[in-house]
Amino acid sequence: MKIKTWPPKWCAKTTSNQRLTTNNPLPMALWRKIVCVVVLTLGVGVCGAQHRQNAQHKQNTQYRQNTQYKQTTQYKLSSPYYGLVGMNDDMLRRSVEMGVNIGASYMGLSASSEAVSLKPKMGVRAALQMSLQWDEAYALQMEVGYLHNKIDAKLAKRASEIKSSIVEVPVMFSYRGFRPVRLGAGVVLTPIASGRYDTEYERLEAGQMRSMVGYVANVGVSLTQHLLLDARFTGSFAPVSNYFEGAEFTTRGWWLSVGLGYIF
Repeated sequence: MKIKTWPPKWCAKTTSNQRLTTNNPLPMALWRKIVCVVVLTLGVGVCGAQHRQNAQHKQNTQYRQNTQYKQTTQYKLSSPYYGLVGMNDDMLRRSVEMGVNIGASYMGLSASSEAVSLKPKMGVRAALQMSLQWDEAYALQMEVGYLHNKIDAKLAKRASEIKSSIVEVPVMFSYRGFRPVRLGAGVVLTPIASGRYDTEYERLEAGQMRSMVGYVANVGVSLTQHLLLDARFTGSFAPVSNYFEGAEFTTRGWWLSVGLGYIF
C-alpha cells in the first residue's frame, strides 16, 4: 500500500522563482497571459463600440443632409424636365416646367361708334406653356395660346355674329416666392387676331380684334403638384380698326380668362 506524501514530488522541482502554493496553484506566466487576453479583449470591444458610434453618427448626419436636400429640391425634381438646362453647380437650381392650360375667357369690347352695338359672349382659351425657373422663386414664362369668342353685332336693323379667333404669345416674368401663389406680368404678342361674320351670301372680314402688342397680368395657385388654377387679364395698348355692314369704327378690347392647368 502506497502512502501519499505532501507536498507532491512535482513541487520539489520548482525553482525559487516559480514556487506554487496552495493559495496560488497557477504559474505566474499563465496569469500574465490571462491578463493580457482580458486587456486585449476589452480594448477591442471599446474600439469596436467607438467605431460603431462614429459610423452611426456619420450615417445619421448624411441622412439628415439627404432629407433636407430632398425637401428643398422636391419641387424641382418633380418635373421630368429637370436638368434639361444642365446639372453643374452653376445651374443646379434651375429647372424647366411645361404644361397645358384650358378654361373660359370673357371678352370686353367697346366701339368708337354709337351706331354699332357689340355684345361679346363667353369663349374658350387653350394654351401650351413653358417656364424656365431659377432659385425656386423666379421664372420666365412663355406661352402659345388660342382664344375664340363670339360677338353679337348690330347696326340699325342688320345683325350678325362676329367670330373672333386670336393666337397670342404671352411672355411674362413670374414670381413664385409666395407658395403656392404665383404672380406674373409681361407683354403679349398677337400675330393673329381676326374677326369674321357671315351674311346671307358670303363671309366678310370684320378687321383685327386686338393690337399686335398688348399687356398681360396673371395670378396662379398650385392646387397640387401637377394642377394649377390660373386667372389673367389681357389688354391692348392701342385701338384697332373694324368693319361691319359698311360701317368703319375702332374698338379697344380686354380679356379676362380663368383656366385649369396641368404641369407635366
